[in-house]
Amino acid sequence: MGKAILAVAAALLAMIGAARCAARADELPDAQWHFGFGRRQIEPRADGKPLYIAGYRNGVEISDVLDLCEARAVWLDAGAEGVLLVGVDCVALDSGTVERIRAALGEVPGCTSVNVYATHTHAGPDTLGLWGPIGTDGKNSAYMDALAEAAVGAARDAAADRRAGSLCFGQVETKNMCRDSRYPAVSDETLYQLRLAARDGGPGLRLLFYGAHAESLRGANTLLSRDYPGRLCDRVKEETGDDAMFFPGAVGGLIMTREFVAMPAGAVRNMTITGDKLTEYALSIGSEEERPLAPRMRLNCQTFTVPLDNTVFMLYKTLGVLRNRATPAESATGQGVVSELSVLMLDDVALALIPGEIFPELVLGGPYGDANPSLANPRPLRETARACGVNDLLIVGLANDELGYIIPPSDFLLNESAPYLKRTMDSRGEDHYEETNSVGPACAACIADAFEAAMNRLFPREE
Repeated sequence: MGKAILAVAAALLAMIGAARCAARADELPDAQWHFGFGRRQIEPRADGKPLYIAGYRNGVEISDVLDLCEARAVWLDAGAEGVLLVGVDCVALDSGTVERIRAALGEVPGCTSVNVYATHTHAGPDTLGLWGPIGTDGKNSAYMDALAEAAVGAARDAAADRRAGSLCFGQVETKNMCRDSRYPAVSDETLYQLRLAARDGGPGLRLLFYGAHAESLRGANTLLSRDYPGRLCDRVKEETGDDAMFFPGAVGGLIMTREFVAMPAGAVRNMTITGDKLTEYALSIGSEEERPLAPRMRLNCQTFTVPLDNTVFMLYKTLGVLRNRATPAESATGQGVVSELSVLMLDDVALALIPGEIFPELVLGGPYGDANPSLANPRPLRETARACGVNDLLIVGLANDELGYIIPPSDFLLNESAPYLKRTMDSRGEDHYEETNSVGPACAACIADAFEAAMNRLFPREE
């Protein structure tokens, strides 16, 4: 009975909030946000080949389906040209797969930018090729075909669904939800929401941003699942009638949701509790916690090259497993990875589309680890944004590419005997696992420079 009352109250608050958001946006002259939503399931195809689960151990096959992974897409414009954001339930996508999706999508009328990101579920099939039997490509080609088709279909559906509406921004601080498994403990436990309300009274759309790995099922799991982002989006739809999309924030470090029940036996229950708790937080963002965003949208994309020092990544690149764009560069391997970073401004809220798993301290500022104090850390992204007058910065991790962990240089430590192949411990006993899944120590500065360049193009300084 109590849950039913809470559900009714949440629905009423959502209706009141939508009306208030729309009313405030209507007061703005020529307000004309438009949005559209698309959603497609990714159906595994029976081709006789295994589906290896991603994110933990090598050569572990998916045993059954808890819930199917999906591709979800949103179209956004402010009355002129628009952009597409396509979220795929998977551990990550390299730029080769992103370019495949973009090419298959073709020209979308009025679309200036197609951006594809991963929700980072660790309960999906291997989409990078790194978790098959060691030394082999773990991707299932039939599944990758289905993934690309779902992403393209969802994007087309979103563009065709274009509706007038209003946009509000809100946030809520979560409590005791996350843990940082690496010193120092720095995380952003804020759940951010961009809520689109349709002028015709139809279903709205909620974009939910949270900085924790989608691995509440943990490493012993072999069930295919979207993990807690799927549960969160489904519950928000059930409670409000609005569709929902999940965006991973600054998850490096390694930031994960905590365990609420004994594991591994309680894995599914743990995922359910995690998703339900985050749903309660999302529903608590009422009209008083929201503010309308004027229909102004700008985007800048920066292409940059990161020195590829990781010899293991280079091997997988040589074998054709990883399909990131490469170019000759000064690095330990003689190669660099060509990647991209974009900043999307929605009125005065910035979305930074980061091609990897960035450590929160590189966004928020220190404290930093000091295992390698001879290397300097770049300016935090939030500080760069605020210098341009932008106070609200949202991270969209694993967007348009996967460079792995983006680690503060001052804490970048390699195993001396087998760098990038074996992990190592520092003097505190801290495990430096993340370095084995990073392109190298220069990545953080490359990301910071690309972000600053994008912000300077969006906010040019007066001479």
